[in-house]
Amino acid sequence: MEALQLQLAPLIRLATVFLTVAMLSMGREFFIPLALAALFAFLLKPVVSFFNHKLHFTRSLAVVTVTILSFSVLGALIWGLGVQLHELAKDLPGYRNTMHQRMLAFRQVGEGGVLERLQSLVTEISNAPASQEREAFGVEKEETPVLIEKSTSRLEEGAMSAVGYIADSLGIAAVVIVFVIFMLLRQQDVRNRVIHLVGYSRLTTTTRALDEAASRVSRYLLMQTLINSVYGLLLALGFWAIGLPYMILWGAMAAILRFVPYIGPWIAAILPLALSLAVFDGWTQPLLVLTLITSLELLTNMILEPMLYGQSAGVSDLSLLVAIVFWTWVWGPVGLLLATPLTVCLVVFAKYIPELRFIEILMGEKSEVQPALLVYQRLLVGDIEEAEQFVRESAKDIGQEKTVDTVLLPAAVHARREMLAGRLTKEESKEILDTLATLSSDSIMDESLAPSFVAKRPLVLCRSFDTAADAIALRWLSQTLAPSGVQWESIPNSALVSEVIAQVEELKPDMVCISAMPPGVSSTAQLLCKRLRHRFPELKILLARWGARRVEATTDTGASWVVSTTESARERFQDAFHLEKTDLPAE
Repeated sequence: MEALQLQLAPLIRLATVFLTVAMLSMGREFFIPLALAALFAFLLKPVVSFFNHKLHFTRSLAVVTVTILSFSVLGALIWGLGVQLHELAKDLPGYRNTMHQRMLAFRQVGEGGVLERLQSLVTEISNAPASQEREAFGVEKEETPVLIEKSTSRLEEGAMSAVGYIADSLGIAAVVIVFVIFMLLRQQDVRNRVIHLVGYSRLTTTTRALDEAASRVSRYLLMQTLINSVYGLLLALGFWAIGLPYMILWGAMAAILRFVPYIGPWIAAILPLALSLAVFDGWTQPLLVLTLITSLELLTNMILEPMLYGQSAGVSDLSLLVAIVFWTWVWGPVGLLLATPLTVCLVVFAKYIPELRFIEILMGEKSEVQPALLVYQRLLVGDIEEAEQFVRESAKDIGQEKTVDTVLLPAAVHARREMLAGRLTKEESKEILDTLATLSSDSIMDESLAPSFVAKRPLVLCRSFDTAADAIALRWLSQTLAPSGVQWESIPNSALVSEVIAQVEELKPDMVCISAMPPGVSSTAQLLCKRLRHRFPELKILLARWGARRVEATTDTGASWVVSTTESARERFQDAFHLEKTDLPAE
């Protein structure tokens, strides 16, 4: 039964998604007013809090005052836009001569060019069937006279449809206003009911999700409204200085359309630029309009938005574009304006709900893939150039030693784990490990770290269990400590315990480094440490479990120190040999 449920789980999720989309599409008349009311509630929430706490209004008085003022301003703005749109529609025929001259100028530029030849070719092809038909019958087709009748019924129908549209819009607006007032008044009650519905066992998760969604959406909407208002005001003043008519219309439309990411600013720029070409005879004013729009966009994107946004919307650029297309397809123009806040809420809740985790992974702003896995994935497909570039950037950002410990060593551990699990062949694993070893030295090693002459060089005898994997850390460590005069000798990984003891007796090293990268070989490494400790009680032994999440205690291994990073190993060497402690360069 459980196996059947696991098999049907993906189908159930897919069916749930399709059912949700169908409900949103078919119930748009019900969901759109609710979504608009929630949008305005998020937008007005900080303003209501300001009236309530700073100006000491009661909660009810603050909600009613802010709602009436906001929708009054919005209604006046819509009325002004309607008036200017009506005036623009009446004045457009007066610009016919200028538009005709512009078309002639563009046509003269294209005379004799590819565009004109293509146009003539299309005309010939489209007229060919009619001429062939007339030649075949030998007669000319009679033209059927077209009767133009003026009907007042059509005008009446148009007027009635316009009145019906206005009435529907006013009805929706009234419903939205009522919902906004009650959402702001009953905010705490709605929150408590949602918590009770979800269950008190998820109280912490639900509270964090609601708080993050509310704060992020409110901040986004408030800052975006402020930025767009400043943008629209500056644009209207600039158009007034240039002499472009209907400046209020273009400023308001630019402020509204900028709520639509990426697409809105382009639409807001095209309309006034096209009007400037129709209104003005020369090219000076259209160029000034284009310069003004470009300058304001640069000012907004590079100064205002980074300064006023404390945090981004939290959605990746590509996911936001997909969301815009989806919500526009489901709810039309209203969905276009609601796409960003709705997507932000969805991503925030998906972050706290395990069943919706895939949405947060696909649409979240930052990828949670570990850098080590990215390097391993690039090497797995043979893209050494991109892996090397990533390692270099990481060394520049967090330093060389941190890159070895947090990127290269975990990537090597993952390669060993995949090889032991049978998902990688030994040859593939060795190739990846050899490349990682090369990256650990050649790609990020600072050339200034060159060996210097030291009278007495301490000897370190190294025994590794996997030459290719352990070389990543050992090569970096030996090159890092080379300026201090540390001498390195390696014992083959095929050497037995007795052979290692014999080498220690012969060379008398100052320290023995046993390198054993996980997974595996833990018991073998501990056995070697204990045998060395029993035979040489005063010997300094360093057991390196490179990239391990948890290391064994020294009492369990017989080693003097147990480390998992090159940083801690370097510190142990410096303490043991009294070397000068210097910080590695970050670049």
